[in-house]
Amino acid sequence: MGWLFAILFAALSMAALWKSGRCSRMALELSAAALLVGLAGYAWQGSPDMPGNPVSSSPR
Repeated sequence: MGWLFAILFAALSMAALWKSGRCSRMALELSAAALLVGLAGYAWQGSPDMPGNPVSSSPR
């Protein structure tokens, strides 16, 4: 489910930039590259399918 939100957010961001008409093609390409790097970082660092496991510190 986390992937769906990440991809949807990236697509909505690109659509908003494109629809505004204020960005040049170069700016859109740079924005798309930045969003893809962000998604790659999420894939590398994030683990949306793993359950959470809160760990409390042990008393000394």
